[in-house]
Amino acid sequence: MGTKPATLGMRLCLSVVLAIAPPVLLAQRLSNTGPVSTIGLGATGEFDLDVAVRDAHGNVIASEAVVRVSSERTKYNAISAAPNGSPARFHRLATGEYDVEVTCTGFRKTKEHVSLDFGYGGMPVYVYLAPESDSGAPRVSTPAVVLPPQLRPNMERAMEDLRKGRYAAAEKTLTKLLPKSRDNPDVLYNLGVCEMHLQNEELARRDFERALATDPNHDLALDALAQMELHNGSPATAVPFLERAVASGRAGWRADFDLASAYLQLRRLGEAESEAARAARLAKSEAAAPLYLLGQIQYAAGKKSDAKRSWESLAKAFASDPLAAQANKGLAELDFTEDSAASSSAASLPFLAAPELAPSAVSEHPWAPPDVDSVIPDVAPGVACDTEAVIDTAFQRMKSQLLDFEKFTATERIEQEEIDRYGWPGPPKSRQFSYLVLVYPLGKNSMYLEESRYDNTGAPGVHDAIATTSLNALGVNVLQPYYRDRFTFTCEGLARLRGLAAWQVHFEQKPDVHDGIRSWKTNRKTYDIPLKGWLWISSTNFSVLRVETDLREAIKELQLNRDHLLVEYGPVQFASGSKQLWLPWTAEMFVDFHGKRYHYRHSLTNYLLFAVDTSETVSKPHESPRE
Repeated sequence: MGTKPATLGMRLCLSVVLAIAPPVLLAQRLSNTGPVSTIGLGATGEFDLDVAVRDAHGNVIASEAVVRVSSERTKYNAISAAPNGSPARFHRLATGEYDVEVTCTGFRKTKEHVSLDFGYGGMPVYVYLAPESDSGAPRVSTPAVVLPPQLRPNMERAMEDLRKGRYAAAEKTLTKLLPKSRDNPDVLYNLGVCEMHLQNEELARRDFERALATDPNHDLALDALAQMELHNGSPATAVPFLERAVASGRAGWRADFDLASAYLQLRRLGEAESEAARAARLAKSEAAAPLYLLGQIQYAAGKKSDAKRSWESLAKAFASDPLAAQANKGLAELDFTEDSAASSSAASLPFLAAPELAPSAVSEHPWAPPDVDSVIPDVAPGVACDTEAVIDTAFQRMKSQLLDFEKFTATERIEQEEIDRYGWPGPPKSRQFSYLVLVYPLGKNSMYLEESRYDNTGAPGVHDAIATTSLNALGVNVLQPYYRDRFTFTCEGLARLRGLAAWQVHFEQKPDVHDGIRSWKTNRKTYDIPLKGWLWISSTNFSVLRVETDLREAIKELQLNRDHLLVEYGPVQFASGSKQLWLPWTAEMFVDFHGKRYHYRHSLTNYLLFAVDTSETVSKPHESPRE
């Protein structure tokens, strides 16, 4: 970046702030917005409400659920059944806030809040149920164990030996390194890999288990232990490891494939089919094995027509793959005339070899989430999604909240890590700021958010090489009618996020649009940043739950190869009890800029609210729920 770092700033129109550094600012633009249509409201100002119930994977629940909808304000209280996947129906509900409580045998009782302010465009509200075996306790994230810089040359030497198959040499280096590494999970995992190749299975198991004791979500260690159990003929023991790996969202298609294999051996055919289908979607150009397994599962379940389609798809798309010949053989020899009951024994299963590490798995630990277009978050089967209705209602919901307030403040904590070439973070640096957002109405259908941060000296909070602002604006501007024609939107379906049913919307800036919602600004020039990403919008109240974005393409002139931003939004309930805003809880940014990589974490707490109608009366919020 030269002797004088560039200042980058991010302006996000109409929003909250994410600060990362000062030589560069990110910005978004202020513009008038067009009209927005209100949807779903009947002529009498009343609503009909359908409540659909699904399991934690989005599948239809075969047994009958009982749904209660109630509201103290409107004095409404009614119960309806949701039998065999059909929604529970409620009629003539007045505008307002409602509680929805769902009970179903085999599942935990679930209670959610529904806002009937703008209607739902004919879409039902969806509620996901967790099994009774799920305790409901939030997952505890374990702080990363950072490998000290002075130990990294030894780790690099061990990894080089691993790549070249010198397992004894790598094992010797890692054994000496381990006592100094504070049980670093990557050291333990790679040591386990050495032991596996040296035929020391019990030592390898011990190392993988110790890696999980330090980092319960270490994907490679989870998969390694699962593979060992599958190879030992213990699919029931492998399943918990694989379920954890799949739930992390970072393990890739192999974990889904292995989990489908384990489910098939245990005759859990419905779950096996779901996981195999997901593996095939995620694997893309490597989908031959998942498609073959999917056909096996479907045939074993008696879904012969589905099995035939899966194998025909495999034979056509992967004609040169050896599995295509097996699929063609099955198509020629098996009976596909009509569907039938599930067979009495599982289909033969192609077990995978013991853990084999590609060089990429050894050379670099994933330092950032995958690009938004390289993975496919799972969606519930058979759920229709109206893109325009979801976007319109989400914007109406957001606007109705923000226009009630004049300004709010918060305490912002920022942590910064520089990531080395192997994906390992350096020691974190952290600072704390006062964060201020002013809300101004803009025309009839929009608002403008002016955001700033100050450190404990009262100076503007911009001190690093990169400074990001406007966290809230990211979720606001992409919904603004004025900007919508600059993006293509596709509602991909109903996903599960933080245990909640959420509409998953993919968006991408159009190729011919050069004036988007985000820019990077150096001390010499402003660069427009074309975005793509996802929005997750609550099915029950249409608030934005999460926004995740990536570059549509790298910005060569700026040497910006990665700009991944993820903002989590949630309810902030203020002390008065009558005021609630959906505001950023946390944000993470992963940047590959000028040949260096950075990771920033932002958390916002201690919100103070100034309402429009209270002459700057301050309210202090309760703690926001976090998952």
